[in-house]
Amino acid sequence: MPLIDFLKNLNILDPKKVKIVFEEQDNTLKIIVDGRVLPNLIPAKPFPITCPEFIIFRDSSGVDVCMIKNYKELDEESRRNLQKILDKMYFIPRILRIKKIETSGDEFLWEVLTDKGPRTFRTRGRMSVIQMGGRVVITDINDNVYEIEDLYSLDPGSISELEATI
Repeated sequence: MPLIDFLKNLNILDPKKVKIVFEEQDNTLKIIVDGRVLPNLIPAKPFPITCPEFIIFRDSSGVDVCMIKNYKELDEESRRNLQKILDKMYFIPRILRIKKIETSGDEFLWEVLTDKGPRTFRTRGRMSVIQMGGRVVITDINDNVYEIEDLYSLDPGSISELEATI
């Protein structure tokens, strides 16, 4: 298949032309674009760490129907409706403050404040902490993922605690 045909089949939607409605009864989404209604869709983040704003919408059989490169460009109501279902599917607490990080052998014990409340978790060494620009992704020993969206928005004590550890 020629590349041009492949790209057409991807059905990439312009977020400015999309309206997303949350269907509470089915826990699915309905997309309205250019007068067309695409019902019973489930969002998926194919790259939840490296490109979390990229969303694929699948039907109930798991077939890709359409995608949006950056859901943050949706109107506020559509973004809120999408976020409701994403929050249920992808539980990634955002770290707002680091209280302390203790070292114990090759493990670190983290005490943090997240947007989901206080959390305490363990990580295995520095390999569990990945910095991508100002963003930091942390994976604990149970494979739970935590995120610092913007390292430089943390308070100085949190930054100091993190820098002393990693």
